[in-house]
Amino acid sequence: MPHLPDSRIQIEFDGLRKWFPMRRTLGAALMGRPAGVLKAVDGVSFALRAGEVLGIAGESGCGKSTTGMTAMQLLRPTAGEIRFGGVTLGPHTRGEELRAFRRRAQIVFQNPYESLNPRLTVADSVREPIDIHFRREPASVREDMLHRAMERAGLMPVANYLDRYPHELSGGQLQRVAIARAVAIEPSFLVADEPVSMLDVSIRAGVLNLFRYFSAEMRMAILYISHDLSTMRHVCHRVAVMYLGRIVEIGPAEQVLDTPRHPYARALMAAVPAMGARTRERVELTGAVPNAAALPGGCRFHPRCPQAMAHCAVVEPELRRVGASEVACHLYNEPVVAAAATAAEAARAPAAVL
Repeated sequence: MPHLPDSRIQIEFDGLRKWFPMRRTLGAALMGRPAGVLKAVDGVSFALRAGEVLGIAGESGCGKSTTGMTAMQLLRPTAGEIRFGGVTLGPHTRGEELRAFRRRAQIVFQNPYESLNPRLTVADSVREPIDIHFRREPASVREDMLHRAMERAGLMPVANYLDRYPHELSGGQLQRVAIARAVAIEPSFLVADEPVSMLDVSIRAGVLNLFRYFSAEMRMAILYISHDLSTMRHVCHRVAVMYLGRIVEIGPAEQVLDTPRHPYARALMAAVPAMGARTRERVELTGAVPNAAALPGGCRFHPRCPQAMAHCAVVEPELRRVGASEVACHLYNEPVVAAAATAAEAARAPAAVL
C-alpha cells in the first residue's frame, strides 16, 4: 500500500480540453460542411496532492497520453486552467510563467530508446536540464545534483554509467537514465507516461518502486498513465478511468480496481486476469469505439453499454459522488433510473382493449 499523501493540493486541473482541428475533405468542402474537430481531451478536471500518485487508465485512444502532454504544456490546451504554485496557466500562457512551470514539472516518456539522444553520454543527458535551470549555480553544485539524480534512479555505482552511450545500455537502464534526467532538478510534479510498458516484466517492479520513492520521500505529485491496471495497484493512491476524452470514474485505487461502478470501468477490470481464487464478473461490450471526431450524443459510452437506457442517448452524465468515488453514469441518478423502470414497465403492460 502506498504511503499517505499530504493534505495540501500541489497541482489542479480545471476543465482541461485539447481539441485538434481536422482538415476538411474535398467532399465536405463541396457540400459546405465545416471542418470538424477531434476532441482528444474534453473537460477533464482533477487535483493532485503533494506525495500523491494518480493513475489514468483506459483503452488506446481514450486521451490519457494527450492529457499528460497537455498537463505538461507540451501540447497547448484548447481551454481550461492549470493552477500550480500560486500561478494559473491557460491556453495563452507564455514566457516566464511557462518557464517557471517547466522548472517544477517534468515527464518520463514511454520509449527510452527514442527519448534519449544517441550522441550524448549518460552524464550529458542527465546534466542537460540541470545546466538549463541551474546555470547560475557553481559547477560543483550541479555535479552533486547529477550524481544524486543517478543514485535516486538506481544507476549505481554512478561512475560506471557516466561515460556510456545509450546503445551500450539495456532497456531498463535506459529508462532509469530517462527517470534520472526527469528528477535531476527535483520537480514537484511528474508525469509518467507508460513508463514500464516497454520493459521486461522481470524489471518492472524495480522501476515502479522508484515512483513510490519519489512520491513518499520527495513528495512529488505524480500523474501515472498506463493501460496496465496491475501496475496501478502497486503504485497509485487514486485511479481515474478515461473514455473518449472524459473521466468516467475516479476514486481510491482499491475501490476503482476491485469494485468499479461505471460499466466501462467494470469492463476494463474484467479483462484483467484474477489472482488465486478470485473471480471477476464477465462484462460483454458490443460494437467498436466511436470516432472521437464524431462523438455520439448523450453518454459517449452508451452505444457499447450493456445497461444503457433511453436517457443515456440524450443527456451526457456529469461526475457525481458514489461512495468514495465519483462516477459519470445515469445508473446512479435515481430519478433517471426510476423513469426508465416506469417506461419499461409501461412497455411490457398489455395494450388496453377499446
